[in-house]
Amino acid sequence: MSPCVSAAKRPVAPVLFAAGLVLAGATWAGADAQTPNPANMSFAAGGAIHMNFKTGTVEVIGAPDEKISVSWRSSKYPEDESEVTVQLRRSGPADATLDVKGPGEHMKYRVEVPRQSSVDIEMQAGELVVRGIQGNLDAELLAGEMDLRLPAAARYRKVNAAVTVGEISARPWDKDVSGLFRSLSVTDEGDYELSARLLAGELRIRSE
Repeated sequence: MSPCVSAAKRPVAPVLFAAGLVLAGATWAGADAQTPNPANMSFAAGGAIHMNFKTGTVEVIGAPDEKISVSWRSSKYPEDESEVTVQLRRSGPADATLDVKGPGEHMKYRVEVPRQSSVDIEMQAGELVVRGIQGNLDAELLAGEMDLRLPAAARYRKVNAAVTVGEISARPWDKDVSGLFRSLSVTDEGDYELSARLLAGELRIRSE
């Protein structure tokens, strides 16, 4: 394995604060309805889940149950919890999509998914923590901190991580760099693929 550093340019997107229609279960509810907290949907292990968040603190956890569960709380304004909207739906026989919108960066979200899942996460700003996932992982954050806690490094056949401005700390591959256009690229034998992209901030990768 020989990590290499390369440039990684990503377009800057504005941070959006928006509220949408509310989904209860797997269908849209009326505009004056409130998303149940937690919001749940049955989902078998071995599938792929795409997640979309705006801002806040997001923790994605691999769990033994065959379902997707989303819960949230506010660290500052409890009344804002009722303004969170969730769209959780199936997008294929073994695929699901989760869209979450909340009122601000003080919101904390916890998402539990089957441990054996492939997860694709897009987020605009805040803190993203992923742990307990045994599958492919693709994570993109524009600004903030990303903390990826992975199975053993030997389980990954392909790893690509990039930070445009900031720091990459990848202990499983003895990588610790900071500055502009920093990246990590590893090809090995294994079962999973990892892709992580951060425009500005700190990216940490470590073994569980």
